[in-house]
Amino acid sequence: MTGLADWAPNPHALIVHLPIGLLVTAVVVDVLVVVRKDRTTLRLVSTGLHVGGTVMLCVAYLTGRNAAPEVFTPGLALAVMTRHWDQALWCVWYFGLATAGRVGLQMWHGRLGRGAAAGLAVVGVGGVLLLAAAAELGGRLVYEYGVGVAAPVNDGR
Repeated sequence: MTGLADWAPNPHALIVHLPIGLLVTAVVVDVLVVVRKDRTTLRLVSTGLHVGGTVMLCVAYLTGRNAAPEVFTPGLALAVMTRHWDQALWCVWYFGLATAGRVGLQMWHGRLGRGAAAGLAVVGVGGVLLLAAAAELGGRLVYEYGVGVAAPVNDGR
């Protein structure tokens, strides 16, 4: 165990939702960048959300891999867990490369046109779809198989 409170057996359960929220918000801001006329501030906000979300996505992946041996995993859940790991790794690579490309593009070209903003939004939507697939598998692990959920203690009454 990690020394957290009894209700939080590992940090993955606490961390995993933050990158999802940051990256989904980043893609919503990307869409707003495409439709607004003055988009400089929104582009900076979006890039910050992408960077923060990608860093937290890496942390969530690593804490998830670290938590797996510590939690009870029913045999039927092993295949779903493997798919969840694979999908999460794809998300880390996808958002890592997309965010690095976004930062590099903005550093190289400075102000980007509406076409580039639309392209970045499409890349972001693709990443969110990939992220949703990984999240669905994680949800199945918790809500269908009970992975990482503490069983009630029977005190003999």
